[in-house]
Amino acid sequence: MVKKIILVVAVILVVVCGYKGYEYYNMTYKGDIAYAKVPEVVPTEQETKDDTGKVITGSKTYQYDFDFVKEDGTIQKMDYELSGDNVIPLKPGSYIKASISQKRVISGPNDVSKSDIPKNVLEKLDK
Repeated sequence: MVKKIILVVAVILVVVCGYKGYEYYNMTYKGDIAYAKVPEVVPTEQETKDDTGKVITGSKTYQYDFDFVKEDGTIQKMDYELSGDNVIPLKPGSYIKASISQKRVISGPNDVSKSDIPKNVLEKLDK
């Protein structure tokens, strides 16, 4: 009897942990294509800092706040940190394309021409 209870509890734990892992994966790594317009004002160049707050020598950062528009028309606000040794800020007023999850920018952003952006997305970006 005790073995059956332990087995049932173990199975329930495996199912719950598996579901939570799947949920975390979907929120963090499963992305959608989204577009944004780069602000007209270039953010202030800052020193890059690691997770502990220590300055990374020689590295600079530009902090952006984007209103990404997904291909289905939904808008998602996200911040994005562009950093590196010889980092160049994004071109003001240009359009970018990225793969984003609910939590982060997965890949990109990359420059995209206005003509390659779906019409419904472009209408929201240009408002």
